Amino acid sequence: MSNFKESLYEKKSFIYQIGSDYYAIGANTFAKVTNAQELDNMELFQNAMKKQNDRQIAKYLDKLMRIANSYRVDAREHYKLQEKLFHFVDRLQETEEAALQKQVFLFDELCEKYLT
Repeated sequence: MSNFKESLYEKKSFIYQIGSDYYAIGANTFAKVTNAQELDNMELFQNAMKKQNDRQIAKYLDKLMRIANSYRVDAREHYKLQEKLFHFVDRLQETEEAALQKQVFLFDELCEKYLT
């Protein structure tokens, strides 16, 4: 699990769904996302994934990464934020953690496909 937490915190920032909530997570990023306009992009991304629309997937993948990056903190806050994320992940239920790992794996695949 420790390796998962560390790799999660080192990744490019993205928005992940955990339960019914959404979180921007990545390098120097960990914040709950509640802005309805920002979350609309997540719904559009999920719809594009269902339809397997490559153009739309690439568009909303980029948008969601930019939104998640807007939650980045100053590097001086790095250790506090990292500790907060690690504590959060430690408290996840087994099913939530598995769902998050699945999303991270999918994000890696999408980045490889659409951002290279």
